[in-house]
Amino acid sequence: MNGQDFLRLTDKAFAPFLNALNFKADTPAISGKFYRASFNSRSHSVLISYEPGEEMFFIGVFTIRNGMLSEIDDLTESPRLADLNRRYMASVTSEERLKNEEFFRGIVTGDDDERMLLKMAKELRLVLPIYLNDSGYAGGN
Repeated sequence: MNGQDFLRLTDKAFAPFLNALNFKADTPAISGKFYRASFNSRSHSVLISYEPGEEMFFIGVFTIRNGMLSEIDDLTESPRLADLNRRYMASVTSEERLKNEEFFRGIVTGDDDERMLLKMAKELRLVLPIYLNDSGYAGGN
C-alpha cells in the first residue's frame, strides 16, 4: 500500500461513516515512513495511521477536552480499535454485521495491507457509535 492507496481507502472506507457521525477530515499527512489521517468532531478525534515497511497500523479514538486531546496512554479516554472491539463487538448483531458488509461492498483492495485497513474500517464502523453513545457524544462540530 502506498500513500495514494492509503488516502483512497481513508476517503472511501472511513470518511463516509465518520462524516455521518459529524466528524470532519483533517488534512492527511503522507511521508515515505508514515501515513496519517484524522477525523475530528467537537469532542473526539479518530486517528488512523500506517507505517509502511513496518506494516504497523494504529486506529485510536481520542477525547477532546478544552481543545486538548487525551493522552495516548490513557486507554479509557483514548481507546484503540482493539479496545473498542473487546468492549463492544460481542453486542453487534448478525443483522448489523450484514448491513456493514453491504456498506463496504464496492471498495476494492489491492494487497494485504489494504485489506487490513478495510477490515479495520469495517470494525470501527460497528463499534465506534456504541462507544460514542457510552461517552455521551452528542455529535456535531
